[in-house]
Amino acid sequence: MTGVAPLIDALIGLGLTQYAARAYLALVARDRYTAAELARASGVPRQRIYDVLNSLSERGLVRVRPGPVVRYAAVDPQSAVNRMMEVHRSAYEQRERAGTELIEQLAPLWTRGRSEDDPLDYVEVIRDRELLGERFAELQSSARHQLLTLAKMPYLVVENPAGMEAARRLAHEGGDVRCVYERAMLDDPDLVSHTRGFVGAGERARLVTEVPMRLCIADGARVLMSMRDPRADEASSTSLLIEHPALAQLLIQAYESIWSAGEEFATAVVGVG
Repeated sequence: MTGVAPLIDALIGLGLTQYAARAYLALVARDRYTAAELARASGVPRQRIYDVLNSLSERGLVRVRPGPVVRYAAVDPQSAVNRMMEVHRSAYEQRERAGTELIEQLAPLWTRGRSEDDPLDYVEVIRDRELLGERFAELQSSARHQLLTLAKMPYLVVENPAGMEAARRLAHEGGDVRCVYERAMLDDPDLVSHTRGFVGAGERARLVTEVPMRLCIADGARVLMSMRDPRADEASSTSLLIEHPALAQLLIQAYESIWSAGEEFATAVVGVG
């Protein structure tokens, strides 16, 4: 049986076992064999040869020649391969039908699933400080006509090029750019200088004794707010980025109340170095 390894592999690929493939190849090479002769020629253990022959016979790959001594002959290769292929075609067709039925059953679920919205899809919870800085910059850069900010100390960022560019752009286009700062910032010359830069870019600024939280509202629709954990230290906070016009409008009303109570930055900064 040397030199037939590729043929055995091919027959195994069509569904035969190793022993069945070896037996069929031995039968192909001779007109007929007794079971004992086939076991010797194919290398199939004698105690297994009858099981192997029964399997080949059930597949239609072997013919039984009755007589004083039963002999076995191979079905011609074309018929044998076609029969093995037919088994695979039949199995494939069954899987194809099952697949089609599965698609028909899953498709309505998929369609309904695409129409279902997570009730909190409009809320992003942010606890990482670096990610918060990125979201703050994105919010400012994406603003189209309004940017309202409460700047609570200590600031999330001091150098804020995205905010400076947004203030300059929105002011140039006639937008509404405002920020309410805490009065304590007047004690820090660097913060005063930084705020003057924003005012020079077009931001309107006012001062109050204290603002309740860090807050930024963009275009009356998107809100970024940071809330300190009342049970933890001052540095611990959770931030929320929320896209919800109704909430934004409510917070704008609160913002206007704080704004109206503030002092103009230009007035408060007179005499400050």
